[in-house]
Amino acid sequence: MLLLMPLVLPRYVLYYAWSLLLTPTSGIGSYLSARPEAAKLVWTVASSSVLIFWYWPLAALLIGQGWRNFDKSIRDCASLDADGFAMLRKITLPMLGRSLLLAFGVCFVLTASEFATFHLAGVRTIGSELAVLYELTGSEGYVARAAWPVVVVALAAAIGLGRSSRDWGLADPALETVEFKSQRWRWGVLLALIVVCFLVPLGLLVGSIRDSQALRQFLALHLDELGWSLAVSGFAAICAYLIALGALSLEDGAGAGRRVLSFAVRTTIFLAMFVPASVVAVSFVRLLAVGNLPSAVRQGWFIVSAGQAARFAGVALVLLLLGREAHERSLLEMARLDGASAFQAWWHVQLPRTWPLIAGTFILLVMLSVTELSATMVLLPAGLPNFAQRLLNQMHYARDQQVIASCLVLICVFLLLSGVVVLMLRAARGRLVRRMVLLILCATAVGLGGCDGKGGGPEARVVDAFGRSGRGAGEFVYPRAIDIGSDRSLVVIDKTGRIQRFDAKGRYLGVINMPTIDAGKPTGLTIHPNGNLYVADTHYHRVLVFSPDGEIIQEFGKFGEDDGCFIYPTDVAFSEDGRIFVSEYGGNDRISVFSEKGVFLYCFGSSGSGDGEFSRPSAMCIDGKRKRLYIADACNHRIAVYSLAGRPSGGKLVGHIGSAGRQAGQLRYPYDLTLLGDGTLAVCEFGNNRIQLFSPDGRSMAVYGRPGRGLGQLAFPWGVAVDNRGRAFIVDAGNNRIQVWQL
Repeated sequence: MLLLMPLVLPRYVLYYAWSLLLTPTSGIGSYLSARPEAAKLVWTVASSSVLIFWYWPLAALLIGQGWRNFDKSIRDCASLDADGFAMLRKITLPMLGRSLLLAFGVCFVLTASEFATFHLAGVRTIGSELAVLYELTGSEGYVARAAWPVVVVALAAAIGLGRSSRDWGLADPALETVEFKSQRWRWGVLLALIVVCFLVPLGLLVGSIRDSQALRQFLALHLDELGWSLAVSGFAAICAYLIALGALSLEDGAGAGRRVLSFAVRTTIFLAMFVPASVVAVSFVRLLAVGNLPSAVRQGWFIVSAGQAARFAGVALVLLLLGREAHERSLLEMARLDGASAFQAWWHVQLPRTWPLIAGTFILLVMLSVTELSATMVLLPAGLPNFAQRLLNQMHYARDQQVIASCLVLICVFLLLSGVVVLMLRAARGRLVRRMVLLILCATAVGLGGCDGKGGGPEARVVDAFGRSGRGAGEFVYPRAIDIGSDRSLVVIDKTGRIQRFDAKGRYLGVINMPTIDAGKPTGLTIHPNGNLYVADTHYHRVLVFSPDGEIIQEFGKFGEDDGCFIYPTDVAFSEDGRIFVSEYGGNDRISVFSEKGVFLYCFGSSGSGDGEFSRPSAMCIDGKRKRLYIADACNHRIAVYSLAGRPSGGKLVGHIGSAGRQAGQLRYPYDLTLLGDGTLAVCEFGNNRIQLFSPDGRSMAVYGRPGRGLGQLAFPWGVAVDNRGRAFIVDAGNNRIQVWQL
């Protein structure tokens, strides 16, 4: 149980927990924010250290399998003629050489293909770059061409492992294993590792809780994501185990052809484990495209399970190979001589002896699959809830309280799964065990059958759509913000840092490139009535002002928490009297107000969930007729309404629109909002994949859209803008396009 505890914290959760010490509002974080080069070094060291702390239990399990076969008599004889170092060099290392190399190889390839941890840290690695490459291009060919050197190395490793693994676990076990005289310092090292890898990060998460609202909202907003992820991962674990079991079954029997087939299958399984997960996923995408399968198949949940199963079948095969015992083969042969079929022999002979390994393998595969991201993000159908993807988005966009709530729930689930393994190891053998295995299989199937990943309102009347995946003119890589000028032209910014301009019919007009994007890309932009473009340069803590010709003519703001400073600015809005409103998050969750020349005037709001508080205010719009400021309080799942009348300082809270949920009148991560000509408020809900209309008094009037890839369907929409003809231009970010709906 102690060895499993570090695995309870997924890699990127462990990284996030430690990174709480380096938030922009902390002393160290503030120092690093002003020194990008030093910050890059710190994040690199931190992410690498996190992976060391996470993978050591896996290495220990693999090395421990070799230690179990280390005969004590050999060590005792050697100790008569050799000192400690000589024994290590001549006895211990040669005896454990295979296990040590296996542990190194498995940890190396898993680290090399790691995506989420390095992505959060901003560290460019093989795994992170390949995953981003597919997101940037949407092309399987680009990924294949970029990945071929890695695939060659992985193939060589897979061939070597496939050849050497045939006889694993078939040697007679040692009669008496090695025992050390002193255990105190080893227990001390183990406890120290557990403190660093589990207890301290858990304490950082718990200590960072400011209120319980995020925990209460989790059941209303994210239970479906966790349920779907566990069900899909459970099915993936079953498939991975069956693949590994099938590979083992090929070893029974003689003949050169069967041996070649067995070797080829093992090598293929290990290759899928060694190559970056994004390569496995794009291979699935390509196969599905070549097969010309129906959309229902290509967009089914089982494709995600298949990708996860392919990714971790090698882990299952390694554990099953190491768990074999030499006398198993003779017992199976005796059962077959008595007339038992292959299934009967497995059910009555192998299962009662190996069920702890089966249960442990299943739980480990579920834990790995439920937090897998690289393959899942490529294969995940639009609208299918996924816990890991949403958690990564929360981390990336600094929704701290929501992240902490999700992390704590995930830790509880993983602790429960680890506890199940321990309890099963202590349970009685026989029919009870077989029934438990069947119960797990049935529960997974029922869980999948009872889930429904679709939902939402009626499909809108689609007028047009433009854009596709890519970096060319008129193409997008995860567009984030949009606005409409007085001439009805559109500006759209995406994750490449390009601000593209289109006419009202979606025809490409030109582009403005952000001056720097290494630290991150903007999340908001607004066209001033005079034609200038104001861009919230989020990760550079400033607002840039571009002329209509694309020249930078002004900038204001810098990093900090003082007046006139920003941490992560998100949007800009203008009042009729010329004031400039800038929203921000990251600890400074507030609204700052500036003069037309960029001189700070005042600010209001603070971080929290109460009245007058915000949690990632992501967008704003102003109703000049009613003297109201509407603020999309994204992580509080509401729209804050402020009055701009009667007070020169502004910022008087009138009330809130919406609450957390999926029903009409409720909101789930409202990322953007805009006004129609009659004062109706159009809200873009990232979490619910829809557009919802509210009357000026806060009453829900209509809900449009549902998750999906087709027209009238949305995948994680980020923004919305409406022209004077009532046409809504929606930033359909997950589909890399702009949809035009008639409201």
